[in-house]
Amino acid sequence: MPRYDLSREDSVDLIAYLKRIAAEVEPGLTQTTITIGVMLPSKGALMDLGAAMKDVLTAYFDTVNSGGGIFNRKIELKIVDTGMGGADTAAAVQTFSNQEQVFAFVSGITAGADLQMAAFARNEETPVISPSTLLTPVETSLNRYVFYLLPGVAEQSSALVNFAAARSELRNARTAIVFNESPINVAAATAAEAQTKTIGRRVHVKQTYTSNNFDARRIVNELKNSGTEAILFFGSGNEQLAILREAEASEWTPDFLTLGALTPKELLGTSRRAFKNKIYVAFPTVPADVTSQGMSEFRSLQEKYKFPSRHTAAQIAAFAAAKVFVEGLKRAGTDLSREKLIAALERLYEYETGLSPLITFGPNRRVGAAGAYVVSIEADGNAVSMGWIKSY
Repeated sequence: MPRYDLSREDSVDLIAYLKRIAAEVEPGLTQTTITIGVMLPSKGALMDLGAAMKDVLTAYFDTVNSGGGIFNRKIELKIVDTGMGGADTAAAVQTFSNQEQVFAFVSGITAGADLQMAAFARNEETPVISPSTLLTPVETSLNRYVFYLLPGVAEQSSALVNFAAARSELRNARTAIVFNESPINVAAATAAEAQTKTIGRRVHVKQTYTSNNFDARRIVNELKNSGTEAILFFGSGNEQLAILREAEASEWTPDFLTLGALTPKELLGTSRRAFKNKIYVAFPTVPADVTSQGMSEFRSLQEKYKFPSRHTAAQIAAFAAAKVFVEGLKRAGTDLSREKLIAALERLYEYETGLSPLITFGPNRRVGAAGAYVVSIEADGNAVSMGWIKSY
């Protein structure tokens, strides 16, 4: 054993610490309970969405508890009321964290406060599993405490770049990135440009605009005159439609790549014969991800607890998040801690929720499904899947 020279004061402090170390427990963790928080708005446009997610999470964790819990610990679900959501979220969570003991946060809605929530998780060393957002913050160093199930716009746009690079008709196309200066679109465009450089390609044209100065005819003319052959477009649905209509009117049909989260249903009607096999849209998930077993499990839960079917995609996403969290708890074992939960989640490899793409985490990976499905919009309005494309 090594020998150390300790002062009498240091020795007293060490002995006092050793006497109480066995009694110290993680916040929100007792011998019989695991307390978790869920961030949901009670007001505003996202109120009904939050209520739908709450129905599923309450039902699922009640089912887990009725089956004996996790190693005889029951899960106590506490709802963090984030008010109107958005910017109010981080402040509400911080206040809640100061007042309550919470082991981890699971699911919930963090859109509009993603950077602040990521900072909270890092500073408080509190795991946050699968918050619902389109913006998975890109940080210079990995945030160990936040796990995202589905890809945000950054991962989806990177997948679009990889998709284009893998197709012979797009591989050498003169490509433009065009985007609206809103946070979501900037994040998508930034990731697309970075991925283009990563794989050794280049962006020939980069054009930005605001909603106030958007001029579809001017943009189309400039891109056409520059010899652009493919557009990575990140803007609103109306802006997408305007670009395609102007392009078609000028008898110019470049390949058009965009994100499903930004795409309106009307795009199907716009993709006439001129753009046959030329419109590609990225989606974080597709209906085929929900297996018959997964849907049966969801429907059984719904039937048992009598909650209404509303915002089904959000309900299914919340269900998948809860299942991943519970799987992490099981793998962490009886001697549970936040660090052991994080380590257990990092060992998940192609975990099948039955409700989402396969989930894989790792020491350097915090997006479970890192990529996107790319679909081709045909002239008749049908969508044909081109498969799952990785974002790295």
